[in-house]
Amino acid sequence: MNNEQIKIMRIKDEIDFKELLQNPVRLFGLTYIYFLVVAGFIGTYYIWNMNDVSKNGIAPVILRDSSQFVQDIPMQRGALIAPVNVTEVGRSSKALIDKGANLFKANCSSCHGANGMGDGLSAAAMTVKPRNFHSAEGWKNGRKVSNMYKTLQEGIVINGMQAFNYLPAEDRFAIIHFVRTFANDFPIDSLSELQDLEKVYSLSKGTQLPPQIPVKLAMQRLQLEADSDSKYVENVCASIATKKQEEQGAVLTKRLSANSNKVITATLFAKNVNLDEFIRTVSVDPVTIGFKSAVVRLSREEWSALYSYLSKISREKKS
Repeated sequence: MNNEQIKIMRIKDEIDFKELLQNPVRLFGLTYIYFLVVAGFIGTYYIWNMNDVSKNGIAPVILRDSSQFVQDIPMQRGALIAPVNVTEVGRSSKALIDKGANLFKANCSSCHGANGMGDGLSAAAMTVKPRNFHSAEGWKNGRKVSNMYKTLQEGIVINGMQAFNYLPAEDRFAIIHFVRTFANDFPIDSLSELQDLEKVYSLSKGTQLPPQIPVKLAMQRLQLEADSDSKYVENVCASIATKKQEEQGAVLTKRLSANSNKVITATLFAKNVNLDEFIRTVSVDPVTIGFKSAVVRLSREEWSALYSYLSKISREKKS
């Protein structure tokens, strides 16, 4: 290789930036290795710290399922709701608004908020948020007095809005008139619309208010009764199984019971059943009631003894 060739090779070894700008592919070929190394470092750092990256530093907020949120009905005595003149209570008055303010606080503010913004304490647990009475959007039944009365009378189950049909009719109108003070653009009912409300609900004739107790309290009482029945059945069964019985009915019950618990339980729930009905009922399906199938071969006298003994047990429980 002569001197001239060596000179040309040295020149080619040097980077010609003008040529690189005209040929970007060659520029990438010279620099991609650097990007590859940097990307490798970033990937290694990410994988090394993956636990910290995926960790949520803020505890998640867990809201209760509003479908499980139960707002119980109040205790009330049966009564006749006083009749109202719809054309009078359908129009706003200071007396009705003042009355409605207290009723709203007692019955509505827990969900809709004290100022009707839909931000009551219970609202956070509801999937469908309570209505903001300041907004005219999204009213299912409408915003007129007659529309709002329908909502209070029937509720809107799909939205979790309960019915307030247990409140006197005048109280419901009072709540409506107070709610309508939250905005100035509530539509006004025509006289015919208020008269139609009277036709639907017969408010001028009054309403018979049925008695009711809170569901939770009713369930507690039913549970107490069930526990009492279960305890009594256990004691009777233990007595039949362990004590020496002198009554013919007790002896028959012990001998013919496949499941004495079922027999005694069925006896407690059998009311006003005479001997013939007792024989017919047991004979149809003795095994389901807890007897052995041999019970169907009893004589009339034995049936009577069995019936008398079980009836005595039922009377003792009722007393």
